[in-house]
Amino acid sequence: MSRSVTGQLPEPAEVIVEKLKKLAVKHDIEFAGDVVRGYARGKGFHIEYRVEGVSCTLTVTKKPLLIPWAMVESQLHKLFS
Repeated sequence: MSRSVTGQLPEPAEVIVEKLKKLAVKHDIEFAGDVVRGYARGKGFHIEYRVEGVSCTLTVTKKPLLIPWAMVESQLHKLFS
């Protein structure tokens, strides 16, 4: 089962993607993507993203069993505020 959250980007997609690349290396997470779509995978998670204008949809396709969906969705919503 997967869950998606859509929100408005707080910064331009180019800036966010560069930050994600650096964070992925720092935290040993696989990241591939550009300013339109991509994914991050690691530590039991697989998250895909798609950018359309200033909106971004994050879709969690895999998560650790012990982490409830409510917590995952709450953290994703925080990314947009």
